[in-house]
Amino acid sequence: MLLKGKSGIITGAAGGMGKAASELFAQEGAQVVCADVDLAGAQATATILGPVAAASRLDVSSRKDCAATVKAALDKFGRIDFLVNFGGVWDGRNTSEIQNEHWDRIMDVNLKGAFQICQAVSAVMMKQKQGRLVLIGSIAARVGGEMGGPHYAASKGGVISLARALARRLGPSNVTVNTINPGAVESAMTANWSAEAKAHLAKVTPLGRLGQPLDIARVALFLCCDLSGWITGQTLEVNGGAYFG
Repeated sequence: MLLKGKSGIITGAAGGMGKAASELFAQEGAQVVCADVDLAGAQATATILGPVAAASRLDVSSRKDCAATVKAALDKFGRIDFLVNFGGVWDGRNTSEIQNEHWDRIMDVNLKGAFQICQAVSAVMMKQKQGRLVLIGSIAARVGGEMGGPHYAASKGGVISLARALARRLGPSNVTVNTINPGAVESAMTANWSAEAKAHLAKVTPLGRLGQPLDIARVALFLCCDLSGWITGQTLEVNGGAYFG
């Protein structure tokens, strides 16, 4: 059990990668706060996990929500050993279609939100002198976004830089910070993509398929357990070979 005795927060836990990670982490011995802007969905995930889990409503773009979720985790479990931030939004608008509100929404959730939840959690981890932060980027940050719009690609590029900056500053407190860059994963985010688009993405992926939520959850588990103790500031490309890096 790779996370026996560990407690932490997984955002975006109502479905997709966040739900898969919550279930996997609990199987590996962790206590999990399932956080999501969809509280009913987070509660449903927590119910599946049983007494080792709790639910919290979290909009990462809200500093107040971030603080409340951290408090809930401390009140429930007493410490925070890991954070995996799957919370995010996707937008496929092209350059000419992007208005200020589209740009701001993507940045508020994907980039500012990632910073705000890390800021709140890292304050606890620095006192503990231990912790794991895992952020979620995207292959779009590497290739410019075949499906996501340029504002989406930019937000995820910012997440990669944010993780490196945090890794440099939190390292002396024995807190690691790493990023996972998923390729196209079967999830609510990709549910409305056309069958033709998905078939094309699978065709240009050396492993010949889109990802499944568990593919990303397993890498998050690695980055949160002791097996990755001397890895920080890194970006792991998890996309079936669609981008080699």
